[in-house]
Amino acid sequence: MVVDRALALQPVMLNGWVFSHTTALALWGLPVPLRVSTGIEPLHVSTSVGRGPRRPGVVGHRSAPTRLSEPMRLDVSSSALPRTENSTRRELPVDDPLSAWARSGALLTLDELVRVGDSLAGSWSPHAEARERPIDDLVAAIAAVGRVPGAGRVRAALEFVRSGVESPRETDLRLLLVRAGLPEPEINQPTYDASGRYLGKLDLRYRWCKVAIEYEGDEHRLDRRRFRNDILRRERFADAGWRTVRCTGDDLDGRRAAELIARVERLLR
Repeated sequence: MVVDRALALQPVMLNGWVFSHTTALALWGLPVPLRVSTGIEPLHVSTSVGRGPRRPGVVGHRSAPTRLSEPMRLDVSSSALPRTENSTRRELPVDDPLSAWARSGALLTLDELVRVGDSLAGSWSPHAEARERPIDDLVAAIAAVGRVPGAGRVRAALEFVRSGVESPRETDLRLLLVRAGLPEPEINQPTYDASGRYLGKLDLRYRWCKVAIEYEGDEHRLDRRRFRNDILRRERFADAGWRTVRCTGDDLDGRRAAELIARVERLLR
């Protein structure tokens, strides 16, 4: 795992070296691809002074300082190897999450950058510095890092980043619908019936025609209580005149994706 590899490298890191780019994103608990989180890709380490690391499995970067927050010590104890009662906090020098995202344009695809951007504007990371950030903060991060490799891709991804998204699959679902030419749906908005009774938050909704699109991962069926609550919730939405389209990961690619798009399009007419 990337945390274990970073901890193994830490003893030989010099002052001023920080984990950066996609490595920092993974350490911040953001939704990076498996090739990053599992440690398949090299670690990325940056420095603004002197020469960066030259070691197998490590990519060094010379990064200019930014106007954003200074690199910090991130406690990765909860995600690293099991701790004992006598073990100490495991802290790593890590670039701030906004700079790491803005510098990762050459290492991530457009959709991968959108997922991370949505998570920075959402509430996925366990670390306060890497969640619920205003979109303006992301804009400032891009400006602060300047003309780095992949900057154009990060700017393109920013156009698709939205606040309020609660999972990477919600991002994928929204991108699928919008790229098919459908109107952009509202995201995780509290919804009420005509009498003012709270019904819940829908992953995506078209309020004007009462169409909801819900992504259901395996946790929806494996958790008995959640499974039963989901059924009751859907029936209450139906009573209020809502049509709910339910989908899974299988519906986001290939022929199934085309069927999903057509289904939503018919309901919007």
